[in-house]
Amino acid sequence: MESAFESLKKYSTFIDSPVGQTMLNNYELPNPQLSKHVEIIERIYKKYIVRILRIIHGNVHLDAIEKKLSNFTKFFIRTLKESQKGFVFTLNYDLLVETILLEKLGTLHFTDFCFPSHVLKDTNIPKFDFNPRRSEEHYTETQRRIELHHLHGSLSLFYDYIRNRVIKLKSQDIGYEAIYEKIYTENLPLLPAIITGGGKSNKIVQHPFEYYYRALKDICDFGQASKLFIVGYSFRDDHINDLIKRWMNGVKDYTKGLLIIDYKQEASTQEKFKKFVRTQIRKRPPLPDHCFEFGGVNNIHDIEGTEPKEIEQLLRNE
Repeated sequence: MESAFESLKKYSTFIDSPVGQTMLNNYELPNPQLSKHVEIIERIYKKYIVRILRIIHGNVHLDAIEKKLSNFTKFFIRTLKESQKGFVFTLNYDLLVETILLEKLGTLHFTDFCFPSHVLKDTNIPKFDFNPRRSEEHYTETQRRIELHHLHGSLSLFYDYIRNRVIKLKSQDIGYEAIYEKIYTENLPLLPAIITGGGKSNKIVQHPFEYYYRALKDICDFGQASKLFIVGYSFRDDHINDLIKRWMNGVKDYTKGLLIIDYKQEASTQEKFKKFVRTQIRKRPPLPDHCFEFGGVNNIHDIEGTEPKEIEQLLRNE
């Protein structure tokens, strides 16, 4: 539905343009009145997205994190504190990572590339504009030491299509002000900035996702991360798999710096997963067993780490 909606909007814009009208006249084609189709599909799409986000929103609570993810949280925060630079890339829409970072580190120690920018039009709701360049000016180097990137968007990111910007709203304001419901029932000029469904590899080039993706690509291409922890990832997104392979090629010994964490109890299930990952991330020799951890996120542990290849080696790889 999302792909159909985007394609329809583009074609409708073309048909309504002078060039589109000329084409209809020259070839004696009827005007398909696509604006009506766009209106109906947009309404259905918004309702669909709102239902998804309403289910997810509000499900992340600090007390539950402390109870269920205690070991992971301690390792996560300790590792970030000890790192010269920390990069967190998440594919989830929920605000799990934000909650941990906010509660355990505070807003002064990480950035999500959004900065305060008054209030949402016709409301008293504070908003934050997504603008990485302005964010660099707004925050000090210490505040930007840890970066948070939502590769597929998040519950708190929206397209403000009146201002043609991406904005962030606070989670509590989204709940208190029933933002999701108002998008559908009151035509609030916002659209959740998330990637859903198939074809994610094509959508990753759209704003703001292309910024997150490019940041990860640069890190991987130049082997800038000495350790790569992959938690709960299915290895079914081609664009993400490609970046993982780029990172492997960009470091001296990826087997010292890679840990894939999942939760699988049965030996047969573990072997099946390893086999699948090795078909998606083809290396010679194949990914070794010690790069896998099947005890779940609370069994995450430190690894030796690796180094980036020399520039000459990277150029030869190209």
